[in-house]
Amino acid sequence: MVANLVDNAAKHSPPGGVVRVGAAVRPDGGVRIEVADEGPGIPEGERLRVFERFTRGGDGGGQPTGGGTGLGLAIARWAVELHGGAIEVAPSERGALIRVDLPPGPAS
Repeated sequence: MVANLVDNAAKHSPPGGVVRVGAAVRPDGGVRIEVADEGPGIPEGERLRVFERFTRGGDGGGQPTGGGTGLGLAIARWAVELHGGAIEVAPSERGALIRVDLPPGPAS
């Protein structure tokens, strides 16, 4: 899932753009992972739809970008939800920010 999100962010960032990946333990023991790019971003009206199968992201102006099958974010959502987590496009001042929250694992 993380590799998929990083690959997707790299594809949508401009040449020389930066892809940021961060992770932190949440207060409840779960994990938050964020992947941010410097691409055109995802319009608010598209933020839920990008997780549907065969939906490809646009250029920020409503035009689809080239390449990809539109399955990457759908597969990421499937993997996250399989583990009881949630995935979203979070608000971002620049580019796209994908946020994943995973619940705490079983006690050891």
